[in-house]
Amino acid sequence: MKNDFRLQYPLWMMGFIVVLGLFAYGISSPTTEVINNGTETRITYSIGGAMGMFAVGSVIVYLIMLLIFSLQLRKHNKNNPQQKVKAFSIRPPEYLEQDEGMTFITRKAAQKVYTYITWSLPLLAAFAIVFPVPRIFIIWGILLLALGQYWIYYWEIRSHFKEEAE
Repeated sequence: MKNDFRLQYPLWMMGFIVVLGLFAYGISSPTTEVINNGTETRITYSIGGAMGMFAVGSVIVYLIMLLIFSLQLRKHNKNNPQQKVKAFSIRPPEYLEQDEGMTFITRKAAQKVYTYITWSLPLLAAFAIVFPVPRIFIIWGILLLALGQYWIYYWEIRSHFKEEAE
């Protein structure tokens, strides 16, 4: 169970969230030029310098991670046909419910995540309303909340598997 892909799934999502945050930083201050005269209409959107390198680099890292993630997912599904993980599903694949014990662990972890979201999302919204923060900070705040939910879920599940191993 330790090498189960469903246990690694939250770590993958945290990695994708961090790369998305780097991409957001890379495109946070673009230059936009709009030309609209009688003969032509053109919009030029440019990202330059180090910011452009962050944007391009994060896209490359994201694509590499996506390829590795897809290969791991295919390997898991081939080795575990009874516990297949769908790439796109409404139900999160980290729900581990093959028996009553795993259902309890999943429910306990989901409750902690729900409590975290119930408090942190309104606080972030209030902070964004009260203080004039740049849009990139709001985006990072949302990504940080997403990162936090996966972190809480992963640590809760991991703690139960450590107890089981001992």
